Amino acid sequence: MKKIIISLSLIFVVGISSTFAGLFPKIDKPNSPEASLIALQFSIDDKGELMPFSNTNVSMWTPVVKKEDGTIVEFRVFNGGADMTTIYYKENLTAGKYTLLGFNHVYVDYGKLHKYEEELGKPFTLYKEPYANKPYHVIQFFPLDKPYEFTLKPNVMMTLGNYVVKYKINGGIAGTTDDRYRVIEDETKIVMADKEDQSLLAYMKPWATKKWKMWNAKNPAKLPE
Repeated sequence: MKKIIISLSLIFVVGISSTFAGLFPKIDKPNSPEASLIALQFSIDDKGELMPFSNTNVSMWTPVVKKEDGTIVEFRVFNGGADMTTIYYKENLTAGKYTLLGFNHVYVDYGKLHKYEEELGKPFTLYKEPYANKPYHVIQFFPLDKPYEFTLKPNVMMTLGNYVVKYKINGGIAGTTDDRYRVIEDETKIVMADKEDQSLLAYMKPWATKKWKMWNAKNPAKLPE
């Protein structure tokens, strides 16, 4: 774990000083003066090194954040930051109580996919749809040791911190079984959950497209002068 924590610190030191103009992720402008945004960083522990996770159409990770009414927040994902891992974010949220329960791994079961194609009567093109709950999707939930309950205030950007998962996949692209993109539950866990780390907000603060400027006006991070 020491190596992971050191690596994470280095990522943010470099990230805060990076501007990577033209590579800012897509976002909608605030839909009201009270609209808020939440974000978090997610990393893969690859033998002690922090790596981004590139969601594909067959294997996807997503945070599981529930609103007070029980609905799930559907995050956007961004992997294009210089020297950063994976950023999940969602804009235009209303103030209220939320809970980060953990993370879902959503993968395609090829047996279920072939059955679905037989019902359609034609081949089917897969898309990145982690929240779609399609007939060929299998959802694996990996909880935090303790759910993170928080209150989102109006008119603010908020980070939920940084999270690292260590996992082993059941074959992956080289596999031949229907469940080759399943992660092996007994060898998969969240190995770091630091909800106190605010570095992500400082990293996002310089994002300077027209719409991101509107959001960063709500960002409480202070950059060095």
